[in-house]
Amino acid sequence: MMPLKPSEVLAPGDFQDQILTLVPEITGLADIDVKIIFNVDSSDIGIPQWNDLTQVIFENLDTYDGFVIVHGTDTMVYTAAALSFSLRNLNKPVILTGAQRPLSKLRNDARSNLIDALETATKEIPEVLIVFGQRILRGNRAKKLSISRYDAFDTPNYPYLGRIGVDIQLYENMLKPPTDPCRYIEGFSDEVAVISVHPSLNPSIYLPLLKGNTRAFIVLGFGAGNLPNLNSDWVPFIEKAVLSGRTVALASHSAWGRVNLELYASAKRAQDVGAVGIGSMTVEAAYVKLQKILFSLSDAEAVKQAFEENWAGEL
Repeated sequence: MMPLKPSEVLAPGDFQDQILTLVPEITGLADIDVKIIFNVDSSDIGIPQWNDLTQVIFENLDTYDGFVIVHGTDTMVYTAAALSFSLRNLNKPVILTGAQRPLSKLRNDARSNLIDALETATKEIPEVLIVFGQRILRGNRAKKLSISRYDAFDTPNYPYLGRIGVDIQLYENMLKPPTDPCRYIEGFSDEVAVISVHPSLNPSIYLPLLKGNTRAFIVLGFGAGNLPNLNSDWVPFIEKAVLSGRTVALASHSAWGRVNLELYASAKRAQDVGAVGIGSMTVEAAYVKLQKILFSLSDAEAVKQAFEENWAGEL
């Protein structure tokens, strides 16, 4: 990002193609090639860009020992999840990094994050990672939890894969080595919606969605997946969605903890009519995973079964 004059509002700049000049010390870490796949605000990154990135990485998998993607922070975790689900049995590090303050600012975290990511990419780590704020995180477990702190990302329901201080410390026992050759799983569907439960919100306002093209819903409930039960009962909406052949996954507004539909009566009622819990997955990973599944599967029971499989450590 670069500040536009005179307002100083941030917008995509041309720093990416000057990165070897701006941070020349990185050439001492590895032999680096720079490819500009796209240059947009990360809020505009989605399915087309995920497909492009995955294809470029897969086609060059035998050419490079590691990959570093410079990415805006706002949707970084979505891209990390998309890459982890598309590059199945990945055998090399694919690392996303970015900054809370860009290289164009005098006091920034961009330089240190980039250097940390590049050096981590020289290690044998068969995962899609986010390297940010001196933390090494499994990409599909990460969430952005701050818009102002330099340690903006965390993995609420999974330990860090490593920390970066004077040395890079990897927690080898937490890594997920591949068991088969890497495969490229193409495509995503845009027919997934995330809807949010709030006190006294009448779920009937979402009924028109059942007449549209949405094939899966993630319902953000309370706590471990709890739902209102008295004056705004969500179970009839969930049942109608399931009976119409759609997938309904229950999630939580809470970042930490595991969704457990066996814990509360209303959540158990939702499970009984066909809802599935997201477990310890992040909402972002669950959303992208459903998009991936729906690209190739249409049967609701097959979708549900695939959703509950552990593909890349997201569970």
